[in-house]
Amino acid sequence: MKTLLINPPYPLSEMPTAPMGLAYIGAVLEQAGFEVEVLDLLVSKYAQEKVARAMAAYQPDVVGITSVTMNYPAASEILRYCKGLDDTVTTVIGGPHVSFRSAETLLEAPWIDVVVRREGEQTMLDIVSGRKLDEIAGIAFRDGDIRVTPDRPFIERLDELPPPARHLFPESKYRALHGHCSVITGRGCPFHCIFCVGPKMGGRKPRFRDPRLVVDEIEGLLARGYREVNIQDDLLTVNHRRLHAICDQILARRLNFGWSAFARVDTVNAELLSKMKAAGCNWISYGVESGNQRILDTVEKKITLDKVREGVRLGLEAGINILASFIIGLPGETKQTIVETERFAEELGAMYGFHILAPCPGSKVRENADGYGIEILTDDWSKYDANRAVTRTPEVGPEEVAGVLRRYRERFGLAPSELGEESGEAGVQEARSNHRSPLAWMLVEGDVIENLGPVESRGDPVDALARKLTEMLPHSYSDLRDCVGGWNAEGLLRHRVTGETVVWNWS
Repeated sequence: MKTLLINPPYPLSEMPTAPMGLAYIGAVLEQAGFEVEVLDLLVSKYAQEKVARAMAAYQPDVVGITSVTMNYPAASEILRYCKGLDDTVTTVIGGPHVSFRSAETLLEAPWIDVVVRREGEQTMLDIVSGRKLDEIAGIAFRDGDIRVTPDRPFIERLDELPPPARHLFPESKYRALHGHCSVITGRGCPFHCIFCVGPKMGGRKPRFRDPRLVVDEIEGLLARGYREVNIQDDLLTVNHRRLHAICDQILARRLNFGWSAFARVDTVNAELLSKMKAAGCNWISYGVESGNQRILDTVEKKITLDKVREGVRLGLEAGINILASFIIGLPGETKQTIVETERFAEELGAMYGFHILAPCPGSKVRENADGYGIEILTDDWSKYDANRAVTRTPEVGPEEVAGVLRRYRERFGLAPSELGEESGEAGVQEARSNHRSPLAWMLVEGDVIENLGPVESRGDPVDALARKLTEMLPHSYSDLRDCVGGWNAEGLLRHRVTGETVVWNWS
């Protein structure tokens, strides 16, 4: 059985990373002896012709794709196109959106054969191995009627999973943008925030990897040229003893790199933050959500404004950059609570950004919207990007939300396009990494290098490439030379000289 895994396009250009879910699925399938390829449409210009070429060249038996709510329409349409190219291929979709709309997904998209719910590694292996679908836990499929099998238990021993198959992805493109890579040290979150589906996807009981294996993986990534690591756990700081052990491993091996993580203000202390800083942590993102205590209580955040102040202060005193993340439009939001949140964000003395409430399938706020006083304005999933209003409270609707974003832009001097499609935190993202630039993104996502063809060169190949790009792009020779020259020096670009021409491609 041959499997084609597809990373769908996603309208967010800040610091894209290869999806860990697909990387782990690819690793599990390879470990079991199955052929796997990845078609990455995130750091590549999406076109149906690319899908057609991949299908024709590889001729897969199974096509699997992942998605979140925001890019589910695009992912579904890609599978529809694949099914049209080969109606014998088994089409599979996974991710948080379809995990909680499995039957609805199959009803609205007859070209999708199987929905994988929650963790997908073992489930996908069962599908590719040819097990009867009605014997596979954690899926929904069509058998005359829609059938939903029992939930699959979460993977208890995460150390038994092979390392994620990053080699299946165009690593040179990801490194060209920021030199940043994601790592998972554990799964699960014990908290109950009503706007989040993380605990349902990963379980409320945290499961952890061995600290030595975590740092082994990080050390391998640094050897491959990555410069920064994002720890993608929903909540890294939930177990202090284990996090101390990870930091001790980093320090004992004298690994020099920067890393970022997600945390809660009530799961840190001065000792832990000091150790994290010593081990290279340079960014922490706190989910603060609101500057109004009543709203925090309503959404079951289980923190206080004083605890937020303390957590931010401790992080800054430890020398770690802090990003305080807020959600506008939560239950109970009023014009006054928006003012309180904006004022509170500014008073913290840290960087901050705003999301807009997007009640995704599986979240408690969506399942009981009426009870929370939330009106859902649309089920156009492409609008669930957390940067535009898809809900309203009795006092706050799209107009008030637009006002928050406008004031945020004015405060930080951002153009509307600089907000980014997902979070309104482009200024924060840019501060986190200056490796990703509009020029770099244009060259990478636009497939410019690989589509150039032969370039005339009678001397320095890098000089010839930069001059050719100057004819095509609204950027100076010096900027282009610096960009592609740096990539060439890092080994991310390669070239082949034939006579007086040179052909460039990604390594």
